[in-house]
Amino acid sequence: MPHYSVAESRDKLSKLIDKALAGEEVVITRHGKPKVALAAVAGDSEGGKSRLGLKERREWSARLSALRAALPSGVESFLETKRKEQD
Repeated sequence: MPHYSVAESRDKLSKLIDKALAGEEVVITRHGKPKVALAAVAGDSEGGKSRLGLKERREWSARLSALRAALPSGVESFLETKRKEQD
């Protein structure tokens, strides 16, 4: 899984999104530590709204859980990080 710093991801966001849509999983790091994983939403298509069925939602949920489990311990969610920044 490729890793990109926050600075790199800002400059290459469009390309990183394209990679995720192509099925690649991309990790964004902050200070050298994995913080965010990009992955395409199952059933999503370019230019259209995603309407996931129950099976696809379960698959997406399982995939997301696996991504979270693969991250090193102590990695915060986006919302946790934002809450700390606002305090």
